[in-house]
Amino acid sequence: RFAEYWGYKDNPYDALLEYYVEGLTVETIDGMVSEIKPVLIELLGRIEEKNKAGKAPKRIDIGLVSCEKQQAVWKMILKKIGFDFDSGRVDIGSHPTILANSPDDVRVVNNFSESDFWGGIFNILHCGGRGIYQQSISKELLRTLLAEVPSFAVEEAVGRFYENIIGRSRGFWEYIYQPLAELIPELKAYTPQEIFESVNYVHPSLIRLEADELTYLLHIIIRYELEKEIIGGTLKVCDLPEAWKRKYEESLGVSPQNDEEGVLQDIHWAAGYVGYFPSYFFANITAAQLGATMNEQIGDLNERMANGRFEEINRWLTKNIYRHGSLYSSCELIEKACGRPLSCRDYIDYLRNKFSEVYKL
Repeated sequence: RFAEYWGYKDNPYDALLEYYVEGLTVETIDGMVSEIKPVLIELLGRIEEKNKAGKAPKRIDIGLVSCEKQQAVWKMILKKIGFDFDSGRVDIGSHPTILANSPDDVRVVNNFSESDFWGGIFNILHCGGRGIYQQSISKELLRTLLAEVPSFAVEEAVGRFYENIIGRSRGFWEYIYQPLAELIPELKAYTPQEIFESVNYVHPSLIRLEADELTYLLHIIIRYELEKEIIGGTLKVCDLPEAWKRKYEESLGVSPQNDEEGVLQDIHWAAGYVGYFPSYFFANITAAQLGATMNEQIGDLNERMANGRFEEINRWLTKNIYRHGSLYSSCELIEKACGRPLSCRDYIDYLRNKFSEVYKL
């Protein structure tokens, strides 16, 4: 009904997609999905062979880590990547997020679990990156509707950039290893290379929020395909659980035992956010394209991270993304920043290079 209210040109699903990312269409996503999905499945198949042959990276488990130690790690990482504590703070909540009142008041919220030290690190990188974005919107735009991000998708892309492109890079772990090991002495038993490989371990899972970097987009593609079929009238809502199960078996080789670990695991559909999941697709593709463009324009990112030169990274992002607020639509902003329209080629190259190194493919 909302698709009809808002109107569309070619596909009713376009109206719902554009509500979240202006200019995003089924035609655009279909083109990228057809290109990237076979690559993801092929890479996953090769990696699973390595896993089964006992040639996977060593997974590092340092046991329980106290709340105080984890908070000290979070603050250290936020300072290192450029989050301004004069204009923000970090607290514990039930779900990782940011609360941005203005560029001068940005609250980072992280959830805490003694048994999930690594999850806390990647959540703080993700939310910290989004926090830096909010702190860097031009103050000339304050008191207007332009003093905000153009869409959740662009803000999420920046979060994914800090979480994955930075946080799962070899250079980042070479740089952060020493200060991290001072706070968590158990890590001295491992090398930066071993930590880098461990945080890039790949294994199919049922739950989107627990997915590794490689398989995450398959979770999103499955949801996109199901939404498109529902809005297009080729799939009934009552048939969703079985369709969900079938797609997970086809793409990830896993099968939910119940709807809690299947079709009911996300809040989005129950809350009416139909058309929202493709924002995550846009975000992950965009993060890789931003990284590739920075490699071209300011030099090797891995080298900069290894030397802690995050001010160069933040300066480029501020100039090309952050300061503009919502002066441009999401697609316009990315094209202006990268000098080319959004494409999944950089993301494919990034995944191939990363996991060929980690798994010696």
